[in-house]
Amino acid sequence: MIRNALRSFAVIGIALLLASTANAQGNNGRGKCTESFGISFYLVKGGYEDEWLDLYKKWHYPLMEYALEHGTTLEHKLMVPDGHAQEPQWTFAATFLFPAPQEGASAPLGRAELIQVLFGDRMDEYVAGEKRRWELTLRHWDTDFVELDKTEDPLSVYLPSAGSCQQ
Repeated sequence: MIRNALRSFAVIGIALLLASTANAQGNNGRGKCTESFGISFYLVKGGYEDEWLDLYKKWHYPLMEYALEHGTTLEHKLMVPDGHAQEPQWTFAATFLFPAPQEGASAPLGRAELIQVLFGDRMDEYVAGEKRRWELTLRHWDTDFVELDKTEDPLSVYLPSAGSCQQ
């Protein structure tokens, strides 16, 4: 009986996973020659927002500054919601604008190397600070966006697209 119940839960779980995957919309080639845009959402424990911001600015933002300086990120903004919701979905949103792949620069240092250069002499503090920031983060998710070319006729998410590439 327990075995059948577990098997049923497993089948339902797999079905839900496949259904959510099937409902996901593919971009059919769009975005491969355009600047991409992403948003990272963070839900932070109430009352700890300022501490989270201090930690973000001290330990994470220097990595973003490096990306901006080297052109691997064109723009980075940190946002908060304007107003109150009955149940907050997110506390902070970090937005990123990236160059189109054919225009993208590569930074001299990878992430691990950069962290060593920036914080090597304070690595224990860096780890503790990032650990604390993630302790305060209740939920985190990233969403990337591909812009639709409104001049396409017909405008469709189902038709293959050259992705705004110049031909």
